[in-house]
Amino acid sequence: MQVITIRILAAFAAGFLLGLERQFHRQPAGLKTVILICVGSSLLMIVSLMMAGAFPEMILGMFSRSNPANDFYTGDPGRIAAQVVSGIGFLGAGAIIRQGLNIKGLTTAATIWLAAAIGLSCGAGEYFPAFVTLAVALCTLIVMEKIEEKVFPAKKIKTLCVICSKTDFNLEEIQNILQENKIIVNNIDMTRSKSSGRVKVFFQIHTPESLDTEAFCGELEKNPSVLKIEITSNEKAH
Repeated sequence: MQVITIRILAAFAAGFLLGLERQFHRQPAGLKTVILICVGSSLLMIVSLMMAGAFPEMILGMFSRSNPANDFYTGDPGRIAAQVVSGIGFLGAGAIIRQGLNIKGLTTAATIWLAAAIGLSCGAGEYFPAFVTLAVALCTLIVMEKIEEKVFPAKKIKTLCVICSKTDFNLEEIQNILQENKIIVNNIDMTRSKSSGRVKVFFQIHTPESLDTEAFCGELEKNPSVLKIEITSNEKAH
């Protein structure tokens, strides 16, 4: 009983630290979610081990001598763990959100998957690999973020949304304006609406430091097909 309690508490501690980092970034899968994933995975690993014959004194205590628990020892400890690894992917996928060209939640989804792995390790009593992995994960989430801010500043990467009329729409003319302003286009996503007769184009762009945004938008508005322009700075997708 004491061993099981220690394993679950270890999973709780690991989930708390991982979830705290996600909570600081105000992600939907925050402190409570990550703790529950980590502790739940630990419990499933413990149950798997019990079905394979671990903790025999505890299992036998749950049954009378006239009804021995020998049949309880026929399980494979890897089966439930394997289902946790594959099943947690559905929960992680729910944390991934696409907004235009921006994809958010990949880091949170990876953290969910990692929390399940650490929980399984704690449930198996493998504390050393669990907390080494936890230390590496926290280092990656906290330290690497500082490095990313300096090397890949998010404020230079923007999403340009241009809404045009379908009749006068000319993508090449818009691209020429971007090129003249020394704007690098990383990706283009375009949708056409039959009902409204409009074309919505999303450009993921890398803008130079010297760009005059107001003058650039004014230049785009001179194009007869352009109806509306929106420029947003990409938020860091955690």
